[in-house]
Amino acid sequence: MGISKTEAASALADIESTTGRGRLLKTYQVGGPILMVWGVVWAAGYTAMGVLPPERWGLAWLILDAMGIAASLLLGRRGDKAAAKTGQGWKVGAAIVAIMAFMAATYVVFRPTSVEPAIVYPGLMTGLVYAGAGIAFAPRYLWIGAAIFVASLVGFFFFQPWLAFWMAAVGGGGLFVGGLWLRRA
Repeated sequence: MGISKTEAASALADIESTTGRGRLLKTYQVGGPILMVWGVVWAAGYTAMGVLPPERWGLAWLILDAMGIAASLLLGRRGDKAAAKTGQGWKVGAAIVAIMAFMAATYVVFRPTSVEPAIVYPGLMTGLVYAGAGIAFAPRYLWIGAAIFVASLVGFFFFQPWLAFWMAAVGGGGLFVGGLWLRRA
C-alpha cells in the first residue's frame, strides 16, 4: 500500500514545519543568555550614568560594552554550528555593526542638546531592532522590543529626573527577563 502525492506533500510540509520550529527554539536558546548578558551590561551602564559625572560615562560604557561583546562571542559559540550550516552567521555581525554605526552617526548629526534624549535613544533603537527581528524572524523578539520601546518612552516622559535609573531597571531588567523567557522556550 503506497501513499498518495497529497499525503506525501502533507508529510513533507509537517517535517519542514517541525524543522523550522526546532531552528527557532535553538535561536531562542542561544539568544536568551546573550540577552541576559546585555541586560546586566545595561543595568550597570545606566546605573553608572546615574551616579557618575557625565565626563566618565563614556569610559564606563566602553568597559561594559567590551565585556558584553566578549561574553556574547563566548555564548554565541553555541550557535556557531547552526550559523555555519546556513551561512548566516556573518550577516548577524554585519547587521549589528550597521546598527551601531547608524546610532553613532545619529548622535553626531543630531547632537542632543540635553542628556535625556541621549539616555533614552539606545532604548528606542533597541526596541525597534528587536521588534523588527520579531516581525521578520522570531516572534518573541517582537514583544521584548515593544516592551523596551514603550518603557523607554514612559521613562522619557514621566521619569526624567531618574531617567538613568529608570533605563537601568526597565532596559536592563527587560533584556534580562526577556533572555530568561527566550531560554525557557
